[in-house]
Amino acid sequence: MIEIIRSIPKQLKESFEFPTYKVEGHIKKIGICGMGGSGIVGDIVKGLIGDKIIIEVVKDYHIPSYLDANSLVFIISYSGNTEETISAFESAFKNGCRIIIITSGGKLKEIAEKYEIPLILIPKGYPPRGAIGYMLGSVLLNLEKNGIVQISRELKESIEFLDKLTKEFESHSSIAFEIASKLYLRLPIIYSTKRTYHIAYRWQTQINENAKSFCHINVLPEMNHNEINGIKNPQSIISRSWLIFIYDESDDERIKRRIEITSEILKDSVMGVSTIKGKGETYLHKMLYLIILGDYVSYFLARMYNEDPYSIPRIEELKTRMKF
Repeated sequence: MIEIIRSIPKQLKESFEFPTYKVEGHIKKIGICGMGGSGIVGDIVKGLIGDKIIIEVVKDYHIPSYLDANSLVFIISYSGNTEETISAFESAFKNGCRIIIITSGGKLKEIAEKYEIPLILIPKGYPPRGAIGYMLGSVLLNLEKNGIVQISRELKESIEFLDKLTKEFESHSSIAFEIASKLYLRLPIIYSTKRTYHIAYRWQTQINENAKSFCHINVLPEMNHNEINGIKNPQSIISRSWLIFIYDESDDERIKRRIEITSEILKDSVMGVSTIKGKGETYLHKMLYLIILGDYVSYFLARMYNEDPYSIPRIEELKTRMKF
């Protein structure tokens, strides 16, 4: 898995070689359909550019009815065989949406070829969560092709930045190993701001899949109105929790003040508290910094638990049993 995490900058670079498509019509809304490691791309894209256009992230069998002929819908399934995503494609096709399919093969490749739908074919051989660079780069560059965002220059500049980070984070003296050590044998609880919620979600799913560890997330300021009271019982569990606050420097000053006060209120109920923000010159760079950091945290935590970070036996069992 570490080789896969290390390859993310290379994936972003190679995504510039994939086709981009200018779709017909005026695009008013974006839909991004996918599950698991493919679906996280939608969350990240929405977190990065969601204020520029309406973006609906669909992790279900059907798209909402308001995604229509004025919508560009990305259908993303790394395997090409995800049943929910294939079903979402069918509803998008029925609604007359403009569609771009991103996959490494499978049924979605066959569908794209049958109906002559724009197709971005990405390399095989990765777990879906490990191909994030290919999928994220493809979505962002196609959004740029359709005049929704200007991102290619920032994306190119991020590649060298991330290359340096992978070398930095692989060290046992790095912040990634330090955070993993704090989470080992403890319950990870991650609180984010609205601007970093997609990052907290990526951390959660990577910790789930790679380390086979439970992880809870929530967002400020909403958690201040309910969950802050719940970080008390059962004391035998809460006292062995580690809180992580993830934020961005551009967050509202009142939100950052809430993080400070919430940390102070909760610190005596838990094992410890860490506060993390992204690094880099742009918001994209800061978000990619946090994504790579979380991936390495999950990898180190998997090794501490003596878990294979690549395998996902329960997901595979569920897929097998769902066939019958």
